Amino acid sequence: MECARSLRKRENYAFLLTWTLTLVLLGGLGQALPVAADYTNVSATLITVLGLLLPLFILLTTAIHWGQEQESKRLNLLSTFTYSKWKFIFIRFSSFLVTQVLVLLLAFFIASLVVVQSFTTWIILFAYATGLTMYATALGTLIGLFGRTRIRAMLLAFLTWVVLVLLWPTILVTIVSWLPYGMQVNGMIVALFLNGFDLMRVWASTIVSSSDVFGDVYLHLLNWMHRPIGYAGVWLSLLTASGFLLWLASKVVWRKTS
Repeated sequence: MECARSLRKRENYAFLLTWTLTLVLLGGLGQALPVAADYTNVSATLITVLGLLLPLFILLTTAIHWGQEQESKRLNLLSTFTYSKWKFIFIRFSSFLVTQVLVLLLAFFIASLVVVQSFTTWIILFAYATGLTMYATALGTLIGLFGRTRIRAMLLAFLTWVVLVLLWPTILVTIVSWLPYGMQVNGMIVALFLNGFDLMRVWASTIVSSSDVFGDVYLHLLNWMHRPIGYAGVWLSLLTASGFLLWLASKVVWRKTS
């Protein structure tokens, strides 16, 4: 029922059109201008655009949804059923995530018919988009439950996006610069796991186009991401962070409906 409800929402098809046009236009630009493609690196551009737009759309959509649930008092009605709050949160989370992954999969499939990229690159870009969607959905769920109205939830989601996506590199560099010089490199690596958006961006950039983004000097610091233990560590961290956010969301629901 939740998946069918999600698939009926019109914004999902607006997302499909948006992602398809983004992938096709950026990829087509790279094919039409080979010199520009070598200079800007199309895969790195796709990573940047997805890393900016996808978290914003998912955060706003999820937060507004939960804000509307509280504003309409539907959340209080659903809390009268006998199943656990965390099951209710997980059902909503999983249904929305499955819907968005299907939309992304269709968009990537359509774009792959038009844009010539290696199969490995498409797989990594799709995994990157899926990871961003999962983390943004969990975070948007928590944000939406803190806001009692749609407007407040939307503002909180936008503020979170500004801090974790737009301002995070500046904040991170500022904080790490306070550490002793010998600890700054390790501090940067540890700080990656504090923000799922930044972790996925660095992971995808390292796998797809690290030499163009970070430079050869810094590649030895990120070689662990190319190994199986790096893949496992990144995704385990993302799953753990998303699960922790959902657990906090279930506590917020219990407090608001008890």
